[in-house]
Amino acid sequence: MMPMMEMTEIGRVLIQSATTSFGLLSKSLPPIVLGLVLAEMIVVLNAAKKIAFMARPVTKFSHLSNAAGASFMMAFFSAASANSMLAGYYNDQIIEKRELFVASLVNSFPATTMHWRSLLPVLIPLLGFTGLVYFGLLMLVGLLKTGLVMVAGRLLLDEKNDGPAFSSPFEELRAEKDGKNRPPLREALKIGAMAARPKVMKVVKMTTTMMFFVSVLIEVGAFDLLSLHLSGIRNWLPLPAPGLSIIAAQFAGYIVAYTVAGGLLAAGELSGKEVVVTLMIGNVITSAAWAFRWLIPSHAGIFGPRIGTELVVFSTGLRDVIMLLVAFGVMAFW
Repeated sequence: MMPMMEMTEIGRVLIQSATTSFGLLSKSLPPIVLGLVLAEMIVVLNAAKKIAFMARPVTKFSHLSNAAGASFMMAFFSAASANSMLAGYYNDQIIEKRELFVASLVNSFPATTMHWRSLLPVLIPLLGFTGLVYFGLLMLVGLLKTGLVMVAGRLLLDEKNDGPAFSSPFEELRAEKDGKNRPPLREALKIGAMAARPKVMKVVKMTTTMMFFVSVLIEVGAFDLLSLHLSGIRNWLPLPAPGLSIIAAQFAGYIVAYTVAGGLLAAGELSGKEVVVTLMIGNVITSAAWAFRWLIPSHAGIFGPRIGTELVVFSTGLRDVIMLLVAFGVMAFW
């Protein structure tokens, strides 16, 4: 019979994991559900062209459809909602798998630009001009990544000639409700919610399962062990000794890392250049832990385990390569 102490510890882990996963789900599920409903509403209202026209230069060059353009614009407000829209269009066979991958990777740039809301209020007070330079380089990395993916889309995808509307499983219902024109907004919301309901249920089940599993791994120290092994990589890189504390802090979170970096910069132990390079390389070293802890569970919940994991691997890998190249460029030319 299992000792009482072990049963108590297992119970504590499960309760804490449930609490942690609930906190994560309360932040991630609302935009995911919103994205799925909005995707269906856009189809119902035949509004993709009107929404996507601002993204036309991106979609036209990349051979992406209006559906992908609509999700690109949504990514400026919510990356989770944008990905949910793409997943909905893929499940409805409005876009193919290759376009799904290109569109999802292209959407990472607007999502990156929106980081200013959380990064700049921390970076500027702690690092001053150095923080502004670092933020600018992060934007450059995102822009280069998106540019490469756009070129890949142009080479891999057929040029799109979107008609005035998408096909949809609810097209007959829309026609019955509206005749030849689009339905009123309230009716469109009702139809969109009906269409999104099975997808929402599927995503909620998958995301809840993945989040709870990851929360259990967090509680038993799996990510601390992973961080310990990954942190050994830093000894192979040409970084100043004080910079190693910044990388160690990045495993705890970006605010902790920026606080440590600000202290070292203020004390004169690191120059602005050294702080920027250390933060960029540390970003790469800690990206695997971040992907396992957050990106893979959220993407697997939206796209399914296989496609979600593939997207995270492609996106994170490409970003890390570009990040290292830019970091070494800063080392060479600053």
